[in-house]
Amino acid sequence: MKNIKPLYGTPLIAYIIRAALESKMLDRVIVSTDHEEIKEIALQYGAEVPFMRPREISTDCPSEFVTQHAISFVEKEQGVEVEIAVSMQPTTPFIEANDIDACVLMLQGNPQWDSVFTGSVVHERPEWMFAIGDGGGASLFLGELLRGETGVVQSLPRLAMPNGGAYATRRQALFGENLLISPRTGIHLMPLERSVDIDEPIDFEFAEFMAQRKENMHG
Repeated sequence: MKNIKPLYGTPLIAYIIRAALESKMLDRVIVSTDHEEIKEIALQYGAEVPFMRPREISTDCPSEFVTQHAISFVEKEQGVEVEIAVSMQPTTPFIEANDIDACVLMLQGNPQWDSVFTGSVVHERPEWMFAIGDGGGASLFLGELLRGETGVVQSLPRLAMPNGGAYATRRQALFGENLLISPRTGIHLMPLERSVDIDEPIDFEFAEFMAQRKENMHG
């Protein structure tokens, strides 16, 4: 399983647990899983696993439902409502505690927002993307002509996308809108070298390289 596959000798999930435990803004660090081996590794690295994830939210299920289940468990256990939930994914291993804290602090400091997430600036421009048709045909995805200012990256707006690291969400957006990222949101930008989001096998190989590079720089 990807979440416990060793990344440079350490289970992948351990990286996000370590960052979460070092956070100054989180009250508890809970791992939601339906797998016994993931539970054991999570406990070994200091996270809580106070429940096993129900089967109905254990396969290809939206992340917000997983977070809702965990928050409902905590609220029932503690008898108080959670103000802000922070969802994190093991597949972004190089997130740091200060990234997590920045999301919470930005959300607390901006009452007009209902969420803040970690992301990184994109260099793959949507203005230059083509939809692939039958027989190798291609058409510009956004439907604009690729000419003039559209072809000059410096003339295009700065864009970013979530890197999967952390999503800080107010309770009303999580339960009222079933969203982790609400329409009223902020973004905490992380550098590209720490925004590795492991999705494909090549991403894992790159993460191995980055983990080794990080150790060589600090080691």
